[in-house]
Amino acid sequence: MLAVEIVSPGTRRIDRFAKPGEYAAAGIQFYWRIEQDPVHVYAYRIGDRVGPGGERQYELVADGADVIELTEPFDIKLPVAEITP
Repeated sequence: MLAVEIVSPGTRRIDRFAKPGEYAAAGIQFYWRIEQDPVHVYAYRIGDRVGPGGERQYELVADGADVIELTEPFDIKLPVAEITP
């Protein structure tokens, strides 16, 4: 499973901090966060690190503002610079 979060100006703190914890607790293996203005993609996968509440946490596997290439959860070459908010 993959969750993709587009960070909104009014909910930045929730989008960046609360939601990843909720996704990890739900067992979602992959999580991408897309920042706007400028557009930047952060790709995470669930890691072995355990948080203070005993939940597994995400680890950053790639990020970029031009192009991001990933092999998990599927092969993709995403032209980030071509994404417009």
